[in-house]
Amino acid sequence: MIRAGFRPSIKLLKHLGALCVFSLVIPALAIYSDTLELHFLPLVVAAWLALVILIDWVRSRREPYLRLHRSMPTNLSVNVEQEVKLSVANDGNTSYEIELSEHIPGYWRARHQPIAKTLQPGEVVDTSYLVTPKKRGAASIQITELRLVSLLGYWQFNWHYEHLTEVKVYPNFNAITDMAGLNGSVNLEQAGLKKFNLRGSGMDFRQLREYREGESLKQIDWRATSRFNKLISKEFQEEKNQHVIIMLDAGRRMRVHDDELSYFDHALNSLILLSHTALKNGDNLSLQSFGSETRWLGQMKGVQSVGRILHHFYDLYPEKIASDYLQAAQDLLQRQPKRALILLVSCLRDEDFSDLLSAVRLLQKKHLVAVISIAEPVYQSVSNKDVDTFEQALMFGSAQTLHQSIERNFQKLKKQGVICLNAPSQELTSNVINTYLSVKKAGLL
Repeated sequence: MIRAGFRPSIKLLKHLGALCVFSLVIPALAIYSDTLELHFLPLVVAAWLALVILIDWVRSRREPYLRLHRSMPTNLSVNVEQEVKLSVANDGNTSYEIELSEHIPGYWRARHQPIAKTLQPGEVVDTSYLVTPKKRGAASIQITELRLVSLLGYWQFNWHYEHLTEVKVYPNFNAITDMAGLNGSVNLEQAGLKKFNLRGSGMDFRQLREYREGESLKQIDWRATSRFNKLISKEFQEEKNQHVIIMLDAGRRMRVHDDELSYFDHALNSLILLSHTALKNGDNLSLQSFGSETRWLGQMKGVQSVGRILHHFYDLYPEKIASDYLQAAQDLLQRQPKRALILLVSCLRDEDFSDLLSAVRLLQKKHLVAVISIAEPVYQSVSNKDVDTFEQALMFGSAQTLHQSIERNFQKLKKQGVICLNAPSQELTSNVINTYLSVKKAGLL
């Protein structure tokens, strides 16, 4: 334990104030009563008080006999409040009045700090406070600061108790936990997604069952029908073991915030939920980030692989550089030669489409491509405002021009057979997953 400083207590300041008043009053009384001895009384009291204060400082500057233990989960979610537990043990023979506070990372928020406690000899006290991480990535809490009142109460000593706790702050995966339920399935209606009803018209044979009214006659298995003397249908399911690749832009466009989260964080949260859905459906999944840093995580199978995705991308942040879509496409083709559904997630502006168009043409030689762009709300907000001044008219016209140019570029992509979506960040999850489910249902892979 390291002593970090000390300061006088309120009690000491009060006593010094009283001594000052006493030093003014006593000499006046001595002059009035013509008593010479009273002149020395303030000096005697001051010397006595100084000695007591000095003794209190010397005795209390020794390291206290305290033990601390911190308990908290090592895996946290961004913007999710979490409890941190502290246990304080007094191994000494004296009682302590303490005030606890933890040195948490600057981008965390804390509640119920500092914590004031009184510990008797041999007592163990359990307490806690709440933290909310505001950024993903590795973090740590290393120091607990203790403010102890001295034995006689004249001083407050600050001590730093060092005990390191390292944690990892992941994207908010509580949505997956909440929606998966005990049966491990995603409730699409609860997630605000369109539910696709299967009618046995997929690509892979699943089972034989009784014919249901309204089904296509093509599904009837006539051999089984003659054997059981009743109509028997073949039931199919969507193909499994297909390849899904997510290309996540980590360039400057994704640094924009329209709420507490950046576009990149919104995209990452949505793609984690998409990964859960695709892996649950039995498909192979790969992820590639491009822009600030190229990261590749390929050929995952099974829902348990969602943990690998969280661990691989939890500390990735977009940087102030322009993303190279064509280079990202070339890198992907070298890694994934087999046909796959590629979902490219970015925030596109008019000047991005020339490079994007070349990248998409390259990818379409082997893959089915979907481009999902985060729509910036500024265009809609400007369009909804009243135009009363010349400056407002210029802003309105500029916003409309840019928005229409983006829409024209999306139409060019659609004419080339690219699946295109332009959605606000709050609707990104539903659009990404519905794109995947639509492709699966249509058998486009």
